[in-house]
Amino acid sequence: ATAAVLLLHLLVSLARGKGERRPRWAILTKLIYLGTVITVLILGVTSFYSVLDHGAMHGWFLLLHVASAGGFVVCLMLIAIIWAMPSQFCFGSTPARPAEPGTPRPVAKFGSLTKLSYWLILISGLVTAGTMLISMLPLLGTESLLQMITLHRYAGLLLVVATLVHLYTVFLGKLGRA
Repeated sequence: ATAAVLLLHLLVSLARGKGERRPRWAILTKLIYLGTVITVLILGVTSFYSVLDHGAMHGWFLLLHVASAGGFVVCLMLIAIIWAMPSQFCFGSTPARPAEPGTPRPVAKFGSLTKLSYWLILISGLVTAGTMLISMLPLLGTESLLQMITLHRYAGLLLVVATLVHLYTVFLGKLGRA
């Protein structure tokens, strides 16, 4: 379903024509984003392959999944700090100073779909990491732990989908199509 929606969006953006290119990123921002995407892909592949092929996670896939989770939590914190301000939705706001005639309007760093997928990454990432952190504490019974695992799986699925959408919209923005 995600691929179909992204394909439809791509066709619409190609039909609409070329727009303004988004501003360039600093090298540190690129590295943090690359780390986030790589860790999410590792987490997604190890979890979904293990569950679909073996019915549960164990062995090397579990070890790789848990090792990547630490890197993901660090990357999630960093993108939360770096992109929270540029990813704000500003409804009905006016600029503090009116632009002088003839000056070009500044291009936003992210489009609306990119901002939405960013906030979905943050929320689903916090839920995904938080459910496992809470599960490690001796607070919950068996039934509650099973509910945490289910919530972890669905939040992880949303995290992977939101990351793919964000990656797609960032590439479109760099091409001037989003």
